[in-house]
Amino acid sequence: MRFFAHRGVMARHPENTMTAFRAALEAGADGIEADVHMTKDGKLVLIHDETIDRTTDGQGRIADMTLSELRAVNAGVTFAVHEQIPTLDELIDLCQGTSVVLNLEVKTDIERYPGIEQRLVDTIRNRRVPVEQIVFSSFNHATLKRLKRLAPDIECAVLLAQPLYDLVAYCAKVGATAVHPNVRTMTDEEILQLQTEGLAVRPYTVKTVHDLERFRRLGVDAVFVNDIDWAKAHSTP
Repeated sequence: MRFFAHRGVMARHPENTMTAFRAALEAGADGIEADVHMTKDGKLVLIHDETIDRTTDGQGRIADMTLSELRAVNAGVTFAVHEQIPTLDELIDLCQGTSVVLNLEVKTDIERYPGIEQRLVDTIRNRRVPVEQIVFSSFNHATLKRLKRLAPDIECAVLLAQPLYDLVAYCAKVGATAVHPNVRTMTDEEILQLQTEGLAVRPYTVKTVHDLERFRRLGVDAVFVNDIDWAKAHSTP
């Protein structure tokens, strides 16, 4: 079972920052999950919310701000340090030459960011990131369908916060080969059925030893955790 760092090592560092991403690499994470938005001037930035209000010392919608404006705020206030909101290019630079998987969650479930799918695929292609190191995920499954049409060789994963009827057929229709469910969304039997059908399952966000052991027993492909060192220390070999 692999460990993906949820927004980097967010338990110890400001989420979705270069420090959190570097900590994930240093801890030996198999993957790094980051949330992708698009600025007013078409730049891809990594931050969870549609606004900067919660995680920075500024205010406003990302869609209304330029990269330069976003760079002026402090994204490390929750840990009383100074951090900038990073770009996708910076995360790619950090992980260049490693085998770490980049799970890019495209945040179009509230803001649609017209053109973000093409911009995202162009960035991956232009930066020559190996396709086996990229997973696109989103709660907006129309975004996944568009991404799959633009880049059929890159894996797409359906994010789920609640059960969905006939999930196997639904994934086939969307073009997804993986499911990323909330830790409470699926029963053991449902997870095993997905795996039998060839779908990778990667639950989010695992915070208890009980859940670590549950998903290891079920043989899921990976779990998303807030602290890689904690997950490794509490995992049965």
